[in-house]
Amino acid sequence: MNEVSLQFSPESLTILNICLAFIMFSVALHLRWEAVRYVLTNPKSVAVGLTSQLIFLPALTLLLIYVLDPHPAVALGMVLVAACPGGNVSNFFTLLGRGNIALSITLTTITSLTSAFTTPLLFLVLSRFVLRGGNDIAFELPFLDTLVTISLILVVPALSGMLFAHRFPKLTNKLKSPLQAMSMLVLIGFIAFALRANFSAFLAHFTLFFWIVALHNMLAFIGAYGWARLWRRPKPDKLTIGLETSIQNTALGLVITFNFFDGNGAMAIILAWWGVWHLVSGYLFAVLIGRGLLSVGKSKTV
Repeated sequence: MNEVSLQFSPESLTILNICLAFIMFSVALHLRWEAVRYVLTNPKSVAVGLTSQLIFLPALTLLLIYVLDPHPAVALGMVLVAACPGGNVSNFFTLLGRGNIALSITLTTITSLTSAFTTPLLFLVLSRFVLRGGNDIAFELPFLDTLVTISLILVVPALSGMLFAHRFPKLTNKLKSPLQAMSMLVLIGFIAFALRANFSAFLAHFTLFFWIVALHNMLAFIGAYGWARLWRRPKPDKLTIGLETSIQNTALGLVITFNFFDGNGAMAIILAWWGVWHLVSGYLFAVLIGRGLLSVGKSKTV
C-alpha cells in the first residue's frame, strides 16, 4: 500500500496551497457574520451539530478502523477525513433537502474558522490510537506548522471572503457563483494532474477504497442523524446535522497530505474519493430524507 505515492515539487505544493486558498475565499462569499447571532438564538442545535462533527465522527472513525483493521496509511486517511472541517457543498444539499440552511451555514462557518486548531489537534490525538501497535509508515504532523498552514490557506481566505461579501454585497452576488465554479474546476484539474502518474495503482486498490469510503460516509450521516434525533431536534435540523457531519472539506486534507506526508497515496486517495463520493451520497440523503421518500421516524422538538 505504501508504494502508492504522489510526488510534488515545492512549486507544485505552492500552487496547490494557492488553489485551496482561492477555493476557500470563494466559499466564504456564501458565509455570513450572522452565524454568531444564530448561535446565541439557537444554541442547542448548534451544540448538537458541533459535537456530532468534532466528537461523534472521530469516535465513529476509530470504531470503524478497529472493526475493519485497514492498512495504517488507509486508517490515517480516514482519521484525516474526520479531522477536517465541514465542506461547503453541505449548504447546497441542505437547501435541496429542505433542511435548516441557517444552521448549515453556521456550522460550516464555525468549523472552517476553528479548523486551524481543531484539525491538527484531532488528527494528532486520533492518530495515536491508529499507530499504537507500531507500523511501517512514517508519521509526523507538527502542530504549529500545521496550524500556520491551515490559517494561511483556509482561515485567512475565509475571513477575507466574509469581509469582502459584507463590504461589497452587490459585487459579491455577481461573483460568488462563477468564482466557486472556477475554483472547483481548478482543484479538480490539479488533482487529476497529480493522480495521472499513479492511476494504475489507484485502479488496483479502487475496490478497497470505494467500500471503505462509502461505509464510513454512510455511517457518518446515519449516526449524526441519529445523534440529532436523540436530542429531539426537528427534522430540518436532523437532516442538516447529518449532512454537515458526512460532508467534509477533504481538499484541506489533501493539502495536509501533500505538505506533511510526502503525498502518501493511500491517504490521498481516501481523501480524494471521499470528496467525490460525498457529492453522490449528499444528494441521495437530501432527496430521499428531505423529500420524505425515506421514512426515518419522528421526534419531538424541545
